[in-house]
Amino acid sequence: MNFHLECLDCGHRISPTTKQIRCNTCNGLFQVAYNDASGGKQPRTPLSPGAEVVSLGEGLTPLIRLERTAKRLGIDQLWAKLEFIAPTGSFKDRGTSVLISTALAEGVTEFVEDSSGNAGASLSAYAAAAGMKAHVFVPASAASGKLDQIRIFGAELHAVDGPRQAAADAAEQFVAERGLPYLSHNLSPYFSEGMKAVAYEIACSAAPGVQHIVLPVGNGSLLIGAKAGHDELLSANAVSSAPKFHAVQAENVQPITAAITGTKWQASDAQPTVASGIAVSSPPRLGQCVEAVRDSGGEAVSVGDDVTLEWQRRLARDEGIFCEATSAAAFAGLERLLASGAIGRQESVLVPVTGSGLKEPVRR
Repeated sequence: MNFHLECLDCGHRISPTTKQIRCNTCNGLFQVAYNDASGGKQPRTPLSPGAEVVSLGEGLTPLIRLERTAKRLGIDQLWAKLEFIAPTGSFKDRGTSVLISTALAEGVTEFVEDSSGNAGASLSAYAAAAGMKAHVFVPASAASGKLDQIRIFGAELHAVDGPRQAAADAAEQFVAERGLPYLSHNLSPYFSEGMKAVAYEIACSAAPGVQHIVLPVGNGSLLIGAKAGHDELLSANAVSSAPKFHAVQAENVQPITAAITGTKWQASDAQPTVASGIAVSSPPRLGQCVEAVRDSGGEAVSVGDDVTLEWQRRLARDEGIFCEATSAAAFAGLERLLASGAIGRQESVLVPVTGSGLKEPVRR
């Protein structure tokens, strides 16, 4: 194979597998490391030549210019990449296709996943398409639309009382008891590899020279993957520059923002937030997220629930975009980044709209 897995903490290398999540040497997480250089034509993926790809038509999402919102914010160019126009209604489908395809090639027929909702729905759908059985652990408080998706695809839903971390803990315990593969989209090194295609799509779009990408960040797969995709394009001289990546989190759950800004915050400080998709108090790839932002020259901000919900309404009424609150948080973050001068008003900005508003009840 043209790649291997490498521990992020100690550098230990192992052969590619979906069945080992942590390093036996130091218990760290893995990343995919390729043995060949990027050609810059298409993203490198951890799939063997000729492997069956489980796809429902993910990717190639629309890119539109938001003229009214740009005017409201006082900036020249604002683009939205409509990631919610995906088979299951969120950007997660990109990563799921790669993760499920890799597992299928290894003969996996049954697996465990934990999620706040969108990833669980996505893995449930692709499991159905691949003929696999999925066990999905979610917070009992997850939006009913996301729970309905998981159920309709035939996955076994395990609703867990308590915060998001409780679902992850229950999933790991179930894995230990049953001996099933743990296809955690948060822990697996394969999931974020599917996100790299976003960078290639942007490079070939009407906004190839976009200077800033502002995105909501919880576990950070889109941030990590999109940054890696742009790094590939740069190394292959397929683009002359890369954008700055800015992470937006909720004020009530802000581990990445705190790590980047030096704000005093810990997981026990987490409180409920309307931005449930980024309500991750202890992201396992925190270090990678921080590095992606800092290496690109970007910044991190946190936003309150009130302004997040206000931006959800603005996008619907000004642009005809009905996104979930988590996605709207990115626009609230953009407003803060403009106010602080981190983004210049003459610079071009792109915001991925990550999830559909149809997945959760609208809060008044």
